[in-house]
Amino acid sequence: MAHLWIKDETDGWCVMPLDAQVFALSQSPPHRMRDPDESVSSALLVQQTSASPSRWLLISHPGDNVRVNGNTTTLGVRVLTDRDEISVEGVGAFFFSTESLAQIESFPGSAQKIFCPRCRQVLDEGVAAVKCPQCGVWYHETEELNCWRYTETCALCPQSTELDAGFRWTPEEL
Repeated sequence: MAHLWIKDETDGWCVMPLDAQVFALSQSPPHRMRDPDESVSSALLVQQTSASPSRWLLISHPGDNVRVNGNTTTLGVRVLTDRDEISVEGVGAFFFSTESLAQIESFPGSAQKIFCPRCRQVLDEGVAAVKCPQCGVWYHETEELNCWRYTETCALCPQSTELDAGFRWTPEEL
């Protein structure tokens, strides 16, 4: 799930999940909106669900001082990418992220057979599994087949296999 890194009361960074389709960036923290016409805001984050995977758009009034990575949003619309810095004059800065955390979930199934890269067995729909947050490969994660946590990293990329590893990137790394 996409999220924003926002400043907390102690000026540290914390994660705010983007768990609605529209957010107003007129205050910090941003607030969820049920309807884009609910209030006038200098900037909105809007989830475009018709795309696969879904995308997030930043919509602002042309001329308002809303910036992405230091650049003004000249036309008032910008498709956001991972680690984009959004600055809203009078409100502050936010960082957009598409990074997700590893978690055990039910494998949703696939039109074609999916094989676990660790044990090389087929992943059956409904079996407990983990999708690597970095490369997107699925692994078994059951009592019998703990393929995800078998070693310290994913078999195909450097992603840690700790389920509580946290995010790989935070704004402090700038």
